[in-house]
Amino acid sequence: MEGFNSNNQKAYLSLRVETKVPADNSKSLWEEIRTTGHHPTRRSYHSAVMWGDKMVIYGGQDLKEGPQSGMWMIEISQFDQGDWEEMKIPDIGPLCRHTAVLKGDLMYLFGGTNSHREFNRTLVYNLRTLQHREIVPDNPQIPPALDSHSACLYEDGTAAWMIIFGGYSIGERTNNVYLLNLNTEKWKQAKISNGPEPRSNHSAIIYRDHMYIFGGTSDEGEKLNDLWRLDLRTYAWENVVGIGNVPSGRSGHSAIVFMGHMILFGGMKDITKETNDMYSYNFATSEWVMFQYEHQIKDPVSNEQLEEFKKSRISPNKHANPPKSPMIKKSTAELSPGQSTMRKNTDSSPPDTINPKKKKTLYEGPPCQTSGRIRARPPHPRDGHSAVYSGNIMIIFGGDRHQMPFNDCYVYFLVENTIKTPINIPLS
Repeated sequence: MEGFNSNNQKAYLSLRVETKVPADNSKSLWEEIRTTGHHPTRRSYHSAVMWGDKMVIYGGQDLKEGPQSGMWMIEISQFDQGDWEEMKIPDIGPLCRHTAVLKGDLMYLFGGTNSHREFNRTLVYNLRTLQHREIVPDNPQIPPALDSHSACLYEDGTAAWMIIFGGYSIGERTNNVYLLNLNTEKWKQAKISNGPEPRSNHSAIIYRDHMYIFGGTSDEGEKLNDLWRLDLRTYAWENVVGIGNVPSGRSGHSAIVFMGHMILFGGMKDITKETNDMYSYNFATSEWVMFQYEHQIKDPVSNEQLEEFKKSRISPNKHANPPKSPMIKKSTAELSPGQSTMRKNTDSSPPDTINPKKKKTLYEGPPCQTSGRIRARPPHPRDGHSAVYSGNIMIIFGGDRHQMPFNDCYVYFLVENTIKTPINIPLS
């Protein structure tokens, strides 16, 4: 365009952002939840379900301290919340990268790893009585040992099903689909073809007799951004090509369903590149909308605290045999082609009862001992977090960034107009 120089272009683009592209107002819909007293340690790749107004988390991992054990519960409503409570349950050992679905008062846990071995067991916890048992299958179609897979609850009018997809199985990623009939407690493997490529740390949700799979990490270590739909009546896969602002490839993100939309939050785009951006996907129109761009949030600890913490972790003889982490992130999520994910047992204890020794950690809870909510404070970029929802609120807990796990908790108020309104990344 004649006479349209670089200064004019910057002015035009600035005017366009200010006048035609809506600002990112989603930040004001976040609240950080702070509680006093006992609370869960930092963790990622745990499981979470919403039981009434209570969020229930189980297990998880701290990359330096190892896999975690135990169950925690906190009551969260739209405007208020209680304190964290550690539930008194038998200790079955640490577990992470497993999945959980809820049916009534029963929470079904499947798979996962304790960093030394993977599991294919199904544990059932009654959240009202805290009694638990293991489902012992009597048919041969039980899934193999899996971690970093997905699980969804699907009810078709005749039965309730827990649907398992993908994940790691004996060192290889898979794309198999298994279903557990929660009425009969029998497994079956779905006979499918031409589905998505094998993957781990993807997201999965159910919407109107379909399971939707997004993203994850491929066998080549690539971060995927494809969307697949499985018809749960015919077991036919379809690759859904979306329009609009399709999210970039990611793994370890979260997904929920709200008002005919799938809501994506966060995840890992690349090694040490986590995000806290948000997208919606309209099931009716196949349109993607980015309604929150990536926000950089100030760390909850100062540089002085960080240096003091680093010094506290140095042993008197720093050249002595340092303790090895029982799990490192690359071994389960970011492998190069050909690498195995078999976990080696470096402990003489039985693998099912390993309980890593607790060490001093830097960030054990909220940055200050106040109770309540801090408005307009979105979460740090992260992956491996959990997202559950109740009514019009989405609750984010935990996750990690640059191998630093969190145990913070946030509420996001879901607004139909906001999730439908695209925004643009600010000009630098």
